[in-house]
Amino acid sequence: KGEDTMKKKALSKMAAVILAVSTVLCACGNESRGQAEAEKEEQADQTVAEESKEPAADEPYTIVYAFDVWVQQADWDLVEENLSNIVEEKIGAKVELLPMTGANYQQQINLMISSGEKLDLYNASARTTFSSDITSNKIMGLDEEMIRQYAPDALKEEGEFINATTIGGKIYGFPTIRDMANAYGLIIRNDMAEKYGVDVESGMTIDDLDDLFARIKEGEPDKYVTQPQGQGTSILESLFKTYDSLGDDMGVLMEWGQGELKVENLFETDYYEECIQKAREWNEKGYILPDASTNPDTGVSYFKTGKVASTLSLIHPGVPTDNSNMTGIPCSAVTVNPAFTNTQQVGAIIQTIPVTCQNPEKVLEFINLLYSDAEVYNALTWGIEGKHYQHVDGSEKWITYPDGVDADTSGYTLSATYAFGNRYLSYIWETDPEELNERFMEFNNNAIQSKALGFVFDSTAVKTETAAVKAAMDEYRLSLENGTIDPKENLPKFRQALKDAGIDTVIAEKQRQLDEWSAER
Repeated sequence: KGEDTMKKKALSKMAAVILAVSTVLCACGNESRGQAEAEKEEQADQTVAEESKEPAADEPYTIVYAFDVWVQQADWDLVEENLSNIVEEKIGAKVELLPMTGANYQQQINLMISSGEKLDLYNASARTTFSSDITSNKIMGLDEEMIRQYAPDALKEEGEFINATTIGGKIYGFPTIRDMANAYGLIIRNDMAEKYGVDVESGMTIDDLDDLFARIKEGEPDKYVTQPQGQGTSILESLFKTYDSLGDDMGVLMEWGQGELKVENLFETDYYEECIQKAREWNEKGYILPDASTNPDTGVSYFKTGKVASTLSLIHPGVPTDNSNMTGIPCSAVTVNPAFTNTQQVGAIIQTIPVTCQNPEKVLEFINLLYSDAEVYNALTWGIEGKHYQHVDGSEKWITYPDGVDADTSGYTLSATYAFGNRYLSYIWETDPEELNERFMEFNNNAIQSKALGFVFDSTAVKTETAAVKAAMDEYRLSLENGTIDPKENLPKFRQALKDAGIDTVIAEKQRQLDEWSAER
């Protein structure tokens, strides 16, 4: 409302200016003087317009925070108002939430930054465009001294994880504290697991999945058998992944990064060929959601419809409850490939400040709250106490739905404990063990660690080649890795397109940087 009032005042001033200039021109008939006056008033108009974009001195700064979510929530406005009031009390700032869904999230962020639209904080990912966002000057690089002043608790909680977002002495973001590793496997409806005898505690192999999928296909004609984790994510990335992508898959370390630090072309390996052949087999047998690569509902939203029996997914201790809360369908998780961590997993979600932010100090104060203040963290993650959740009697940690509310009637079932700040501040849903946060710590500590954990590739020297390689990957990868096109015909084309785009040059540069990094270590 304050901004609208100021804009109206600005328009009034502009109208007065135009009237004044017109009067001078008519009265004097002096062209040169009229031109001079017009130039002065144009400068005044520009000053007024610029001032109108800024909040009044006595108004709290509004932090605009954009992030991607699986499912939109009915009560965003209520949650935003409650969170904003809490934050204003603590640091004198308000918060405006911009939740987005779908594969065009990054495009929307790019547009906001390039157009100068107000944006103060957004969630990036080392799995997608974090490195290129730095190279293209979208993310603000911060000095450690500045962070120690305005976000000391966040820096302390990050510990060594902050190395995953530090390049050239500048810190480009804050990885959320959550599952810093991921296993890979299957989220399956509990009724399907029981009906088909799935032992969720024992894990499964690919051969086990072949057998299970065949039985579900025969026994559930009204359901698809499985789907990748989300639109824009492939079967390979959701299930088969056993390599360190080193940031962008343009040169990787095979076998979880446990061997020599030798950068290889993933797409030339037998492993890759076997994975896409299996995806093709499953697709031709009708196991995979047919339009998974392009359907914006692929993942949580489609699972919620009840039309799919399972989802191939990253797995960590909180996944079953998160998925059950978001979809309203009780489910369990089965591990196929073991827990593994690398720089990209640590940086799977990174809270970053764009270069267009006008008040990074105040944004850092807000980030600090997300890593240190349970009231702020839980207000964003779980919503409003008494409306969206309530504490279980006798427990300070366990929460459940308020009386008379369930997953279908609640206006806020976000349950995104991984998406913001420090999940160790989180309340625990009643279906999870009260010591869930301790289980997360154990899960993270026992995961396979890539030998390149902490390495961040700087693609500046090969930005032309990386852009061309990415274009080739965008053309072929999803279709190959979801089994929608024939690998015998299209894999050779993909490999040649990568060669022509310069992937060998990118791999050589990545190897050089990795060797230097290793020597310094």
